[in-house]
Amino acid sequence: MVSIFASVIIVITLAMIVQLTGASTAAEGVLLGLLAGVGFVATTQLPNYMFESRSLKIYVINVGYPVVTFTTIGLLLTVWQ
Repeated sequence: MVSIFASVIIVITLAMIVQLTGASTAAEGVLLGLLAGVGFVATTQLPNYMFESRSLKIYVINVGYPVVTFTTIGLLLTVWQ
């Protein structure tokens, strides 16, 4: 239940970003999603992984999933307007 709620918040937030930026093409949607994923997810997780001395491989795996998800959501939101 919490996961569904969090996913809805993510989609609404990205939809607002798409609307505010006026993104309307697939490339713009991919770029917005990628920037949101890398800018918010990857950067906020990096200090934790460095502090815990975890491997880069684990970091890329754990951060890659949400970055791909944000990118896909950005693509879908711009194409499906």
